[in-house]
Amino acid sequence: MLLLDERIKPDGTHARTWAEYDGERVHITDEDGATGALSVLAVDRVMCRYGRPLEHGIALDGDALMCGQFRLHMLRYHAVVDAEARDYLVWVRPDEEPLACVATMVTAALRFLMMRLAGERPQESEA
Repeated sequence: MLLLDERIKPDGTHARTWAEYDGERVHITDEDGATGALSVLAVDRVMCRYGRPLEHGIALDGDALMCGQFRLHMLRYHAVVDAEARDYLVWVRPDEEPLACVATMVTAALRFLMMRLAGERPQESEA
């Protein structure tokens, strides 16, 4: 299980979003109660849309989630232009350069897509 993001809600409490891979899909669990699953292809599309090539020389140490041939890393990095370190998600694709994105931004996109897909599924009727 990989921590994707931790944020402060309007009431001051913290909420975290986690990802887990089951061999087929990436399951997203939010402490706010939202859960769902995305295909690895969907995660790849989101990361390709929002991610930028990771600067050469930045080590990918720390937590990672294997998603078939892909790897999703959590990276805390302190860029020269930032006052303090930020959390990034880094998507490592086979034979291509890793893509990095600010964790809060990409997690919000993944959470939105997950909830959107969950809302479009037909609901089971209760008998």
